[in-house]
Amino acid sequence: MSENRHGVPPQLNKPTVTGLILGVTTQTLANWRHAGRGPKWVKLGSAVRYSDESLRDFIEANTKTPGAAQ
Repeated sequence: MSENRHGVPPQLNKPTVTGLILGVTTQTLANWRHAGRGPKWVKLGSAVRYSDESLRDFIEANTKTPGAAQ
């Protein structure tokens, strides 16, 4: 995770917002973290956050094209 071209730190989303973006529950996100799956996340004290960049990467990595080799 890095600063954008303007030197601004990335946007960090709470699990509730991340769940809405991905269409999963916060419990699913917790399960994925425990299993070492799902998008990359940041731990800030006791708070878990997800960067916009990690969400884009996760969505891209899990996007399937019909007819393409899986």
